[in-house]
Amino acid sequence: MFDYQTSKHPHFDNACRTFAATHNLEDVAAAVGMRSQILRNKLNPIQPHRLTCDELLAITDYTEDARILDGLLRQINCQPSVPVNNATPENFQFCALTAAASVGAIAGEAVSPEKMTLARRNQILDRASDAIRSLSLIVYSVEARFQSMPVLAAAVDIVTTNAAGMM
Repeated sequence: MFDYQTSKHPHFDNACRTFAATHNLEDVAAAVGMRSQILRNKLNPIQPHRLTCDELLAITDYTEDARILDGLLRQINCQPSVPVNNATPENFQFCALTAAASVGAIAGEAVSPEKMTLARRNQILDRASDAIRSLSLIVYSVEARFQSMPVLAAAVDIVTTNAAGMM
């Protein structure tokens, strides 16, 4: 039914490197119950040690940074993770503004004549993941808002069903 193909590009390894460069690994390691050197080794693609699923979950939960998880998903050609618990009616405007800002930043990068460095590439991919995540949260928020009013949902179903028959 689904054909998950592993990408030839080292998305997961790049995500681990970027995560290690942007976080205080001593604090993260202490929070998830491991020594900082072990965490450094597990985030270093050259080392034979790898993160376990439980460690990945603990790190993502503690830091609220889904970069490694998104790298894992990108490695199997999937879209970035979407924290559905953030899909609330109160976040709707924030998600819309974040998506617009991320798309605008990507558009600015598209016309930039600067050389494509690894840092710039990671920044563009992070913005794209933020945009996808924000747009997905908008979908969840709209769906939740629509489903919270069953009378409205039923009325829309009736109108759309009857409108199709009238044309």
